[in-house]
Amino acid sequence: MRELIKAFDRNPNGSWMCIAPATYNGPNGRIQVAPGLIVMPGQFFMGIDLASWLERYYQSLISRS
Repeated sequence: MRELIKAFDRNPNGSWMCIAPATYNGPNGRIQVAPGLIVMPGQFFMGIDLASWLERYYQSLISRS
């Protein structure tokens, strides 16, 4: 997950924008993202709410700091 989140920028409105190509083997299979992709919370991408997933991971990282 750490490599996948590095491929995204977090936007103030809660969306996440892909800034680099990335692949991740997620719970529903492989997730491939390309630069320019923007995902919003509640929007499903390849079977998951990717923005919410990224946000939860991001929050877990900052809570450890």
